[in-house]
Amino acid sequence: RRLGVAVDAFVVSLTSVGMPHLQAMCAGSGGEAVQHASFAGAHAQTLARAPVRAAGSAGVFDIHCSPAVQITRVMGPLVPPSTREESAMAEDFPNMAMAPAVEARHGFTVLYHLREDLNSEYIYFQIVTAHTTLYGQRILRASTHRIKVTANTAVLLQAVDVGAVGVLLAKEAVVQVREGSATREEARAELNGRLQSIARTWSDQVKVTPSGRMSTLPLQLSSLASLVFQAQHGPLLGAMLNDEDDAQAARQAFLAYDMTDSLRILAPPFLSYPLKPEDVAPYTHVPLEDLSLLPSRLLVLDHHTHVFVWSGAEVSSAEHEEAREKATSDVAAWTSTRFPAPEIMVLREGESMARWLVCRLNPAHRDVGAGGFVSAVSGAVRSVFKSRFAHTDDDSLHEWLPPPRNAPFA
Repeated sequence: RRLGVAVDAFVVSLTSVGMPHLQAMCAGSGGEAVQHASFAGAHAQTLARAPVRAAGSAGVFDIHCSPAVQITRVMGPLVPPSTREESAMAEDFPNMAMAPAVEARHGFTVLYHLREDLNSEYIYFQIVTAHTTLYGQRILRASTHRIKVTANTAVLLQAVDVGAVGVLLAKEAVVQVREGSATREEARAELNGRLQSIARTWSDQVKVTPSGRMSTLPLQLSSLASLVFQAQHGPLLGAMLNDEDDAQAARQAFLAYDMTDSLRILAPPFLSYPLKPEDVAPYTHVPLEDLSLLPSRLLVLDHHTHVFVWSGAEVSSAEHEEAREKATSDVAAWTSTRFPAPEIMVLREGESMARWLVCRLNPAHRDVGAGGFVSAVSGAVRSVFKSRFAHTDDDSLHEWLPPPRNAPFA
């Protein structure tokens, strides 16, 4: 970038191409290593979008805070200081971070803890950023934010953004795997420990079980367990992606993206497309589980890098082709500015490729005795319903939930 020279490298292989090495080559200049299965489709769209996306360069991020606050880590599309001047600045400003490329989709994640109890009404954060635009203009910005301090636990829990907490926990685990300081198994175990710690610290409810007294997550944080489950079983820390290159690409994107895109990677929206003329709402959200795969549904799952349009057995015929094409067109429209371009896959129930969608869902059909939908129907209907799903050794959310959610009460 400093010499004004752009280099594109195309690597084709039937095996792993070494994504970490390609990512390291791109990091210093603000480039990006993009993974696609073929040269057609999404790859062609990515090449077309690359030169027209708005991107700045030479980004600098620094954050200052109240004395009682200790910044522990800054994550994002960052690189360590590479020049003597940058190293000197980093010594004077320990929270400063360098970003060779600056884009609207990028986000910086700041982790901190409190050095001491707070006696003030607010804590303050001042964020200073600088970057150079495409036209060579240097932009400097400073913004100050304050967060109200409260001693009321109910008020505190009500103010928690559970989605943001889930993304923060997942990013902290993913960066450890990326740096090599922890394996995927160790990172998953640490995530479980963090969830247990949250349950012990904030819950005022104790559940008596055969194994002892257990603390449970408070109602305000109840959806956090599902986000941690998705982090552990999805593409970030799970075994869903057989190719390590794909997993490395997903982790890099997750660490670099803003809150909206990161949450989409962590917990993708699962939408049902209306097939009846009287349906007013264009899409409705359905649970992120395989029990949502009803034969009468046309579904869309947006996992950011991959978007799936799935047709149940009853709507796979040519009669519903117009609705399927409309759903695919909608997907193309709402991802038209996304970079890299996502792979859009049109699937039908029973097809081999449908496993790409099924493996991203909570296998809730395993919860026969969990008091859910499957256990509520008769034995014959239950057998027919369960026969639609392939056997899997993966735990469902209900099976996985007790150990991390219910921690021993001390």
